[in-house]
Amino acid sequence: MANGKSAEEDRRRTARFSCGGQAQVSPLPSNGLFMPGMIRDLSLHGCWVEIPQPIDCGARAEILVRVNAASFRAVGEVRAVRGRSGAGLEFVQLSLGGKDLLGDLIAQLARLQALMNKLKSDRRKMDAETFRKELEQGRLEAMALSRRFPFLGTTLSAMNPEEAKTESTGELAKAGEHEVLPVNLFG
Repeated sequence: MANGKSAEEDRRRTARFSCGGQAQVSPLPSNGLFMPGMIRDLSLHGCWVEIPQPIDCGARAEILVRVNAASFRAVGEVRAVRGRSGAGLEFVQLSLGGKDLLGDLIAQLARLQALMNKLKSDRRKMDAETFRKELEQGRLEAMALSRRFPFLGTTLSAMNPEEAKTESTGELAKAGEHEVLPVNLFG
């Protein structure tokens, strides 16, 4: 194709968004029975639904779509079939309330997709140099803490009360071969 789009991209009028949801598909004319299904993607003009039994391309079906807290009914026409368990339905009849609800749902999915794309992009932008700088900043903070609190990273040995001077004097006491500074952690 001259513009570089595939045939599949050309036939889609609006973006599709991956989502999970439930569906009830009833081939028309209806005999009152329906097939439970799972919604895999959704657009303003149709959806992809996984169903347990095949449905013929070109067939019409009533579909009840439930995604998050939203649900609506539509009449759809099967435009694509893959294998024995999936069908792409184009919405050919939808109530005004159903159109509004679908529009709101698509807007929510678009915002979520944009947020996910931004998070992925931000994660990719962090190159090795930025990562190294963040690690170095963490080391500098650790060194500053160790200078401020020199006892961090050392092992304090236990001492007998007789061996240590009182805490109030602030003097070092000898415990074996190590000098010990009494520290009251709870006072």
